[in-house]
Amino acid sequence: MAEKTMNKKGLIFVFIGVLCIAAALALFIHNSAETRNASEVSARITGKFRTQVEADRQNSDNTLPTDNPDRKMPAIKIEEKRYTGILEIPSMGIELPVAESFSYAALQQTPCIYSGSVYRDNLVIAAHNYDAHFGRLSSLGFDNEVIFTDAEDNRYYFRTVNIETLNPYQHTDLVEKQNKNDWDMTLFTCNYSGSQRIVVRCRRVRSTSSGEVKNAY
Repeated sequence: MAEKTMNKKGLIFVFIGVLCIAAALALFIHNSAETRNASEVSARITGKFRTQVEADRQNSDNTLPTDNPDRKMPAIKIEEKRYTGILEIPSMGIELPVAESFSYAALQQTPCIYSGSVYRDNLVIAAHNYDAHFGRLSSLGFDNEVIFTDAEDNRYYFRTVNIETLNPYQHTDLVEKQNKNDWDMTLFTCNYSGSQRIVVRCRRVRSTSSGEVKNAY
């Protein structure tokens, strides 16, 4: 009797183990599919964005929008969504479109503006922790170049100055500066458990428009 009970318990544990493995495999397949889809969508949108910017360049007044910091960032409509720019992290081989508005649905495909503006030096960009998006953000390190190109082909060059970890409820710490020169752009994503936010602060070093270089500091 005791032996039969032990056998039943053993079978139950085996069954639970199989279910756990199956669940983990299903989660892995789902995450892989989401990552692949996000990578494909981002690449496609980036190409269309750059093509549109190139077509519109002749109409540009060659004035950097930072001369008018309160101006709304322009956006280009592509595939029913609006995008404000392209984010590049050369050291990671990352080139991604940035959606104008934050939503969890949009975040599944591309990074999004979470708050602020590149013209007011308080831009905050969010992205999923997909490997092709911000999944490697924690390994970026200090003094790495980050480039944001807006919808009028103005390029804003940044260097990473700080990496920190915040809890999800620390919204004020995420989007507001303690001092004016603390940072000019923030990139963030969640860690894999979703319990914390990995935050990279960047400071703008220069801006270019039609070949002209302006020093930010």
